[in-house]
Amino acid sequence: MSSDARSLLALTLGCTFAAALFGVGANLFSFRSAFEGAGRELLIQAAATVVYLGLALVLVFKGGWRGVLAALVMILGATAISWALLPFSLGLAGVGDPAGYAERFGDFRRPSYSGWAAFDLIFVGGSAALAQGLRLMAHVDPKGPRDE
Repeated sequence: MSSDARSLLALTLGCTFAAALFGVGANLFSFRSAFEGAGRELLIQAAATVVYLGLALVLVFKGGWRGVLAALVMILGATAISWALLPFSLGLAGVGDPAGYAERFGDFRRPSYSGWAAFDLIFVGGSAALAQGLRLMAHVDPKGPRDE
């Protein structure tokens, strides 16, 4: 394995960890916002998607088309971890008022993973591929090769 592939792998693992950590935190604060009735849940989840996109672009700029694949792996891993830890996020959000959270979210059921991750996968994966395509096109002269 070349050093470029090893560094991309290490960066992918680091970005996956960071995205998963941010995703779990976004879920926690979304539960808190829903409990308080603040209405910031969409903003919090949009911020998580923007962070996923930023980390994906780091991978694309590091690895090119391999970085696009790494971004897809990152988003699949991060959404799987945040989905698996959704009950933990709910429990952690309710530490201050467990009875209130149990009353409000007692019948909460975890959504399906495909429904949970579809938007992030399509948006981040598509954006990563678009970014790499635009990077390639930036070096293309629309007038063609010049004979000097």
